[in-house]
Amino acid sequence: MSEAATKSLYREIFDFYWKSHPVTATAMGIHHYDHHYGDYSESYRQEHYATLRRYLVQLQSLDSSSLSEDEAVDCQILKGHFTTVLYEEVEQQALYRQAYLYPSEALQGVQSLQINYNLPLDHRVLSIIGRLKDMPRLFAQGIENLKKSPEKISQVSVSQALDALAHGKQFLEEILPPFSGTVPHYFKDLLDSNTIALRAMRDFEAFLNELESVASEDFACGESYFEFLLKEKHMLYYTMDELLDIGEHALSHTEKRLNEVANELGAGISWQQQIQQLKNKHPEASELRQYYKQETERIRDFGLENNLYTLPAEETLIIMETPIFQRGLMPYSGYVSPAPFDGNQTGYFWVTPVQESMSEDDRLHRLRAHSIYDVILTTVHHAYPGQHLLFVRANEHPSEIRRSFPDSFFASGWPLYCEEMLYTEELYTDLETRLFQLRDQLWRECRLILDVKLHSGSISYQDAVQMLVDKVGLDPLSAASEIKRYILHPTVGCGYLLGKREIVRLRQEIEELQGEAFSLKDFHDTLLNFGILPFFLLREQVLKHYQ
Repeated sequence: MSEAATKSLYREIFDFYWKSHPVTATAMGIHHYDHHYGDYSESYRQEHYATLRRYLVQLQSLDSSSLSEDEAVDCQILKGHFTTVLYEEVEQQALYRQAYLYPSEALQGVQSLQINYNLPLDHRVLSIIGRLKDMPRLFAQGIENLKKSPEKISQVSVSQALDALAHGKQFLEEILPPFSGTVPHYFKDLLDSNTIALRAMRDFEAFLNELESVASEDFACGESYFEFLLKEKHMLYYTMDELLDIGEHALSHTEKRLNEVANELGAGISWQQQIQQLKNKHPEASELRQYYKQETERIRDFGLENNLYTLPAEETLIIMETPIFQRGLMPYSGYVSPAPFDGNQTGYFWVTPVQESMSEDDRLHRLRAHSIYDVILTTVHHAYPGQHLLFVRANEHPSEIRRSFPDSFFASGWPLYCEEMLYTEELYTDLETRLFQLRDQLWRECRLILDVKLHSGSISYQDAVQMLVDKVGLDPLSAASEIKRYILHPTVGCGYLLGKREIVRLRQEIEELQGEAFSLKDFHDTLLNFGILPFFLLREQVLKHYQ
């Protein structure tokens, strides 16, 4: 196939995929399909799968020797992605078993338009109206699909779906009506559409309440599914047993370092007790956003002054209060990356304010989560050189395919790597911040261990929740929310530690290769030049660059 024909095939695949996944397209900055949801009817999905299989055959038949290096990488990304989609939806029957998919799709479809300040207001409102009117069809298809094998649906999936609906109803009941006042010429249509969508949500909620009584207690995806995702989606070739060994070894090592740091700070006081004491050092509620802003600028400048990375010329990061409708989902902070295909590459670092209306105890609990040590690590993670730098750099890559299908292990591992890297580069040298950083690292190590154990069936839901409470110090409610996420998204919990581990291994390899000529800034810039690739492909690209 000629270069022109290959590019034409990639363009055809690209257009097909976004038309089939309109909510994801919106999040990516592709706005041709903002007014509706995907079609989850059985007849459409069968047609969809047939098209995916046809594209897979065409991709597999491409002569690798005739492809440019970038085209070959794109081809592998597409093959991995489509193979995974077919496996999850056809073999694992995700649309028939994952109840949370439908309310999540519904809510994301409206929220992503609500918060996209780069779009003209009229476009946002008309698209929201279109999706609100389309919501009954989406939920009706969800009910039809979930009726097929209710005994195969896990109780965790139903519980998560009910949680998503609770947030969705709150959004439609409390946020959209005031929002409609900003567009008086669409006021009635928006409110009428909102009423239609709320009715559909309540109907789906009633269905879920009935479904919950017959749903299964089993939730483990099993060894074959888990290792399939590792190989085909993330292109990493570990077994579950190997991952468990990696996680438990890392956990043991981090616990030892935590105890050593705690002893240096105050002999006889555990690291858990010391963290609880140190949480009392925090900015005042009225200073919270400004404190994050100052830390963001300080850390960004530290990285530039110490030659740790290059910033794109067009990037912008705005530190703002978390929008009201997201505060239930993000009670402390969060980051929204610029869409890959939006011209405006502005990221939003959300800081959730501590309201005066809260009780004194609740205010203190929220403020303690913003200790001065937590703020440093949260800023590194979300802003510079963590998520924000990663995504604005990835969005510069010319490959539409690479920008569209980022590898979640790299995306999770890079911020965790940065937290450790900035300790070794002496952004912070105090033992107090080091204690918090090691605690957060321990948390990610627990995620890997629990991800593996939950899906191999070797730990119960309650025991998994208790492990996060005992090992990391999470409150039971937050721990339960984490465990549900690991259950519903196999391998996601592994990505943080594995991603960091692969970056460190690659850095060590390049350091050995270059010796005294090694430049950390050049390594970081090179690593981010290729997009958010699976590590198998990323390693090939980086090694070719240095050889």
